[in-house]
Amino acid sequence: MGEPVRTVLLISPNVTDKMGGEAIKALQFALYLKKVGRRFKIICHARSAHAVETTFEADEYVMVHDNWFQLLLWYSVILRPFLNLDFNRWAAGIISRGFDPKAVILHYIAPVSPVVVRLPPDGFDFVAGPMTGNIFYPPAFKHRMSAKDRIRETLHVSLQKLSKALFSEKKRALALLVSGYERTRASLLMAGAREDRLVDVVDAGVSPDISAHDRIRNERRNNRFFCSGRMVDHKGIDLALKALAKTTDIQLDISGDGEKRAELEALATSLGVVDRVNFLGWLPYDDVVGGFKNYRAYVFPSLAEANGIVMQEAMMIGLPVITLRWGGPGALSTDDGAVYVEPTDEASVVADIAAAMTDLADNPNCAEAISIKGRELAEARFKWDDVAASWMAVYPD
Repeated sequence: MGEPVRTVLLISPNVTDKMGGEAIKALQFALYLKKVGRRFKIICHARSAHAVETTFEADEYVMVHDNWFQLLLWYSVILRPFLNLDFNRWAAGIISRGFDPKAVILHYIAPVSPVVVRLPPDGFDFVAGPMTGNIFYPPAFKHRMSAKDRIRETLHVSLQKLSKALFSEKKRALALLVSGYERTRASLLMAGAREDRLVDVVDAGVSPDISAHDRIRNERRNNRFFCSGRMVDHKGIDLALKALAKTTDIQLDISGDGEKRAELEALATSLGVVDRVNFLGWLPYDDVVGGFKNYRAYVFPSLAEANGIVMQEAMMIGLPVITLRWGGPGALSTDDGAVYVEPTDEASVVADIAAAMTDLADNPNCAEAISIKGRELAEARFKWDDVAASWMAVYPD
């Protein structure tokens, strides 16, 4: 008889559907492991307690609780980047004290950044990822980057080389799941990763509930478009508003909130499109996805998106997507499965988004062709169970 299948220790600071994409992905993968019958135990921070305790059995998780040092890191703007490192330090202690290296395999599923140091204890086999991140603005838009992001970009190579000198964890990994394409591969190699341990995977999957939706059918003219997300600079919502101003009767609904909302509302007024744009605030997730059928296309002008799960979901439902050929969205589709805009400069981007909205509104046949192709690509690449299975395939047993 062979060795018993090892328990997966799934390590992520946050495992919840209330804290963004990384935390949702960790939760979904834990549920997948449970569904397929793989023994697992979650190691997470206590801030995920509600989601974890109401979803899993008591023997399926261990939590790291706050101490004074973690609270100091959390409330410090300067020191907060070290919060994940401290979580991984505590997780390493839990692993070393409580588990037999021969009985478990460690999977560091989040954070997704290739810069984060994960601190797996000596003697334990581990995998990490999917990793993406290290995404910065297109060259023509770098003037919009915050000082923090400029520093992060400037220091990226040096930090990875320092990581290689101080830590061996990326070299020791059994596998590093790469979902950030060549930019993430290059980053991991700088940090000492072995090229033969890098495994390309899809960053996230589309849930079976969304996959079960009927594809949107595009009939007659439809001048309604949708945009969503946190109202922060890198989401590029201002570009969508400026494009709207170059159309005649296009309507744009925007779901979301954030620090830029007042500025964006003022921009809509100054552009004279306040009667053609609706700021809807945050909408429940199911309402957003369920409402896709009312629109001709999804406008997704993000300037620094590492992946773009909302684009995957729109493609699965058959809602055409207008997006920049940059970062994650640039690799999610083909030219006939989405409308790509080249991020050459702001004026060109605005003009091209406006032209795409007008063309799609007036041409249901074009929208239908993109809808069909987008759905075909999504079904082939983004079904959640297939994506999760590809991650689990790197486990050695």
